[in-house]
Amino acid sequence: MGALLLLVLAVLAATGWYWSRYPGKWVYAFTSAYAQERAALRGCRRELGEVTRKARQAEKAAKEQADLAEADYRRGVRVLEQEIKELLEPGWGRLVKGPVGDITLYEHVVKVTGRSLAVIPLAGLKAVFRSDPTYMIDLTEPGGRTHRAKYPRRRDPDDQGAFFTSEQLSDFTLDILNAAADEHEFLAQRQTRLPQARQELKAARSDTEARDEALENLRAVCAWQKADPRRKELLAELDAERSRWQQLTGKMPPR
Repeated sequence: MGALLLLVLAVLAATGWYWSRYPGKWVYAFTSAYAQERAALRGCRRELGEVTRKARQAEKAAKEQADLAEADYRRGVRVLEQEIKELLEPGWGRLVKGPVGDITLYEHVVKVTGRSLAVIPLAGLKAVFRSDPTYMIDLTEPGGRTHRAKYPRRRDPDDQGAFFTSEQLSDFTLDILNAAADEHEFLAQRQTRLPQARQELKAARSDTEARDEALENLRAVCAWQKADPRRKELLAELDAERSRWQQLTGKMPPR
């Protein structure tokens, strides 16, 4: 019963839509006596619809090309802006190792916790592992300020807690020294790369040729479609058929 009701409603909706396309009395929309008039109106609509569909496709393709060119332009500028920002403000960088006791090693800094918190740039940093009288790592900044992290020795095999061997701490000290050497290379490369990246960014911002061409093409396509003589001709033919239908039925059909 439900399916039948849906079918009836669908038929009524289709009939109503069809009648709205050919308004007037029932006889004009559904009998064979006026089939020729309906065919003329339908033919004009079909031809105009085909031209309109092709115009929309052309405009859509031109817009997609313009959007792509704009996205490429913005992406090129954004990549260089991000690179320059990271060169100027590298921050801590990625985590390299840690925490090992009170020391955590990052790509550009060492973070020291414990009794005093410090974030130390790796540039020029010296690291020394000492084992007498206790395990410790001394971090000395270029200006001479030294930070010390102490590590208790395991006195008893049953001792619980975080204990590190001398080999582990010695290896970690070496990691810090190598990271400091990497930071030295990074700063040297930055001195060379930064002016280059700024020049590339300036050039990228001014290189709008591809974007401008795509945008101009979009404008040209839209202008042509708007002024297309064939579309105007078909529109006039359709309006003429609509007027004839109105004269016949007293009702103006839609386009």
